[in-house]
Amino acid sequence: MSNITVQIKPCLETKTITDAVIKSNNSIYKLFSFEEVKEVMKRVLNDDVAVMEYAIRPYSDGKLGFLGSHYRLEVIASTKKEETVALSFFLKTIPYEVPEQADYVIKKGVFENETNFYGIIMPLLREGYRGKPWAPMCYKVTNNLMVFEELGRKSYSTRNKLFDETLVRAGLSAIARLHAASLLAEARLDVPLNRLHPDAFAEKGFARDEMTRMWLEPGFDVAAAVAERQGRDPHLVRAVCERIYDITEPSCTKTNVVSHGDLWANNLMFNNDVPPNCLLVDYQLSRYSPLAHDIAQFLYLCTDRSFREAREYAMLQHYYETLCEILNAHETPQKPAWSEVVEGMEEQRLGALITAVLYFPTVLMDENLGAQVMNDSASYAEYYFRDRKKFVLSNMKKDSVYERRINEAVVEVAELASRLDQLPKPS
Repeated sequence: MSNITVQIKPCLETKTITDAVIKSNNSIYKLFSFEEVKEVMKRVLNDDVAVMEYAIRPYSDGKLGFLGSHYRLEVIASTKKEETVALSFFLKTIPYEVPEQADYVIKKGVFENETNFYGIIMPLLREGYRGKPWAPMCYKVTNNLMVFEELGRKSYSTRNKLFDETLVRAGLSAIARLHAASLLAEARLDVPLNRLHPDAFAEKGFARDEMTRMWLEPGFDVAAAVAERQGRDPHLVRAVCERIYDITEPSCTKTNVVSHGDLWANNLMFNNDVPPNCLLVDYQLSRYSPLAHDIAQFLYLCTDRSFREAREYAMLQHYYETLCEILNAHETPQKPAWSEVVEGMEEQRLGALITAVLYFPTVLMDENLGAQVMNDSASYAEYYFRDRKKFVLSNMKKDSVYERRINEAVVEVAELASRLDQLPKPS
């Protein structure tokens, strides 16, 4: 993920050593200081500690996500009782090591969006909520860095990018917990959250701006090229992809909630319980949307067509039953109608499918290959903003699963495009 090599830093409780660390050649230390390490440890342990040593290392050789860089913070400290404590944390930063990528993330405001989520919205969602968590704990938020609990040490991990029913149910349960917390917060505050904090819900993923358009155009080109190879109308597929903007607005007719907005496989982590518990990570593209927005996106990004055709209705029922169970446990008098979920799924289906067509060429590539492409400034700029057709079509020949899932998504888009006038629009 990064060419930064980091060594354990012995830390005496002195300003001199802190300055030496910050001035080292390891630039990650310039983002997260010794004093901030102490602050995080104090918050976690609820006690003053003497930090003995800490290290920050790249979290993985592969590419875990595409709008940030990820590190593991390891800290050894001594408590007032002279007990030695070793803890690990997950650090997420703006990807400064790839300047073009960092520039995109900063200008798009996606990192700022997540800091707003954890700094402003998450406290409102957690207040009064008594259910299982839906997201990891966040211990520190700055303009360019966030520190989270290290889920890997709690046996949480990402799974294969095509989920089975057990994982789908766990994912939908986590989504229901997020949505329930949103509904409970609004009932308590008596005001829609997007009205209370409009800046925290400004559209980032599919905003109508020039930079987003530069990212979308190569994605539309890929969809059209794949459709043409299938013998389908590439112009029709490209035209229907323009409908992606339809999913970005809150509903005027259905219940809206805080939505994750980016539910591809690596943004859901599962533990080893039976059945597994799921936590949702990475809220850089969160938005304020109808209930079915997250459900549809999750199902289209994490399951295949055969699963949806066989089990979609049952999965909608599972989500709704979980949502109602949580709301009943909190004794809230109002619950969304079941019809909102069913009708909302139909309204969100096309947008979720277009999201899959745009995402799959990137998120389904091997993580080491993704790191090669995204961690080099030249290849990143070429792939993201100019032309990704050659790369995607070449990789489809090498990776049969990658090829099958992209082909399947484009086929379904072409089928929906052929009866576009019959499809319900988000309302």
